[in-house]
Amino acid sequence: MTQDTAADFDWVGAQAQCTARSMFERLRTRVREDVQKRNGLFSRGDRWKFEFYEAEDKEFEVERHVRSSGTSTTVAGVVTFVREGSRILVQGEDVDVDFVAVVTLDATGACRFVVGEAMYSDWEIRRMALELLFFEESGDAE
Repeated sequence: MTQDTAADFDWVGAQAQCTARSMFERLRTRVREDVQKRNGLFSRGDRWKFEFYEAEDKEFEVERHVRSSGTSTTVAGVVTFVREGSRILVQGEDVDVDFVAVVTLDATGACRFVVGEAMYSDWEIRRMALELLFFEESGDAE
């Protein structure tokens, strides 16, 4: 949005479209794509695999599986995304991730996530949620 169009900006219409539901669905789609991209990387001697699971309409999760011997795998971390009303909760199991995001319009009229007092775009929220799961060694993964 430019300075010239700021006076005519339809903030009511933009706010009506900037909902936790729409941003949660955007996260769901892009996290699924992130899992596919991460699985396409060859690292850790191909011992890690990531699975995307849709638990229900308001919840999905990503699991890190580690091949322990032969074809058997163990789950070495989980990040869960849950929409509860206007909030999106992101929590890890065996991964140090725990935050709550809400959505709002920023000064440019873009729909953004807010965690604490900071605003983030969707890729930043996905990185905050998945970076440790995707790239951090844990005691189980060694």
